[in-house]
Amino acid sequence: MLNAIKKVPAGTFLVPMLISAILYTFWPNLFQVGGLTEHIFGGSGTNGIVGAIVFCSGTGIDLKKIGYALKRQGVLLLVKFAVGVGLSLLYISIFGLPGVFGINALAFTIVICSINPAVYLSLMQQYGTEQDTAVYGITGLFSIAAVPMIVFGISSGGGMDWMPVLSTLIPMAAGIAFGNIDPNFRSLFMPALPGLTMLMGWNLGYGMNLIEAFQAGVAGIIVTIVFYIVSVIFVVIDRNVLGNDGSVGATFMTVAGLSVSTAGILGSIYPEVLGEYVTAAASETLMAVVITSVITPSIVAKLSARENKLT
Repeated sequence: MLNAIKKVPAGTFLVPMLISAILYTFWPNLFQVGGLTEHIFGGSGTNGIVGAIVFCSGTGIDLKKIGYALKRQGVLLLVKFAVGVGLSLLYISIFGLPGVFGINALAFTIVICSINPAVYLSLMQQYGTEQDTAVYGITGLFSIAAVPMIVFGISSGGGMDWMPVLSTLIPMAAGIAFGNIDPNFRSLFMPALPGLTMLMGWNLGYGMNLIEAFQAGVAGIIVTIVFYIVSVIFVVIDRNVLGNDGSVGATFMTVAGLSVSTAGILGSIYPEVLGEYVTAAASETLMAVVITSVITPSIVAKLSARENKLT
């Protein structure tokens, strides 16, 4: 069974996520029995699993080889940040919070600023290098509410809560420290990533109601198409500027399951401004998560296969 799962692009994440999402859609309380069962299978342990992955992947960052990551992922992530924040602010200034075509500014911002680090990790385990895999923790910053918080902090004239960013960076920094003090820690923790990826896929799926996702309808599909159009720039930069095969750039064409919760988080921070848009934004984001999680791994696989044929 595992060998069959591995044949699917990002299968170690995607397959358990889709199975658990189907279960959650029809039996949302199946694992809500408390204790270990709920934490392992019921979605309650997601943050702990993500934290463990950030730490383990951090041990794989070799500071002697950090130039590779800074040259490739660093450049792409800076562009992602600039494009996400810039386009979101432009969208708000032109269309206002209600947005256009049923895509409110909250939904647009969350989707356009997101990267699914779980899909990234699973794909890099198949097609990338150890250093590509180790950068997981940094890509994770685009799955939480940090960047959308910056957007709405700027647009509203309010401040920025840096705690979500710090909560991601601290375990990653600890992992980097352990991995560079003694490389044996790297060989101890890095092999745990595939198993943790499967658990994370399951936990993220067990919180996705597929019926609600498809109820987002046309608006959810449109915002996903816009997301893909914008994200082509990362493949172009990866191939034509950085001189790679474009596979890492293509992994940025994903929307994180964790980003679905961003609508509620921002709605609680700005209830009078964003409260009425939370439900629609969450549904449209969830639609984008499902679509990109299925389509993008195939794009990455084709880019990687094309490069292998050329070489």
